[in-house]
Amino acid sequence: MKGTAKNKWVHAFVIGTFVSLYFMVSIISTIHVIDFFEMSNPTWLAVSLAIAFEIGAAASLAAIVILEKTSRFMVWSLFIILTLMQAMGNTYYAFTNLEDYMGWIELFGLVESEPLVQKRILSIVSGAILPIVALGFIKSLVDYIRPEEQNKTVQPVDDLGFLGETVEKEVKTSPEEDQFGAQNINNI
Repeated sequence: MKGTAKNKWVHAFVIGTFVSLYFMVSIISTIHVIDFFEMSNPTWLAVSLAIAFEIGAAASLAAIVILEKTSRFMVWSLFIILTLMQAMGNTYYAFTNLEDYMGWIELFGLVESEPLVQKRILSIVSGAILPIVALGFIKSLVDYIRPEEQNKTVQPVDDLGFLGETVEKEVKTSPEEDQFGAQNINNI
């Protein structure tokens, strides 16, 4: 009993951690992308688009991971487009808000580069990674909570059809097999 309660607590803790990390990063990314969408939209629409893109990316990832009857190409295409748009929005936000970054430039040996190039590199590094991190957390969560496929084992059946010891029999297979590779059994 104690082990079960502990396992439930650990399970809830893991799920809570992944969900909270995803939401924190997702909210920050959404706020960043709003500035990008405001370049061509009113604020209310920019906020709506930012939220829709975040939910769309998570939904695409979930579809890739858990749904069997989806068009993989379409879902992957949407997932990549949404993630790239989020990365671009986060990069734009970082670029327009960068200040006092010379320490980073010196640390990574970019002092010789043009200031605009320095700012672009830092913007990409600090902005584009957010949607990837958020989607990494949600992918990890989906993988963690996905039910494991149970291996179906066939138990031997005796001559009378009961489970138990089997009687050895010579099995001959016909050359005709169905599409799943199941073989016809003759002369048992």
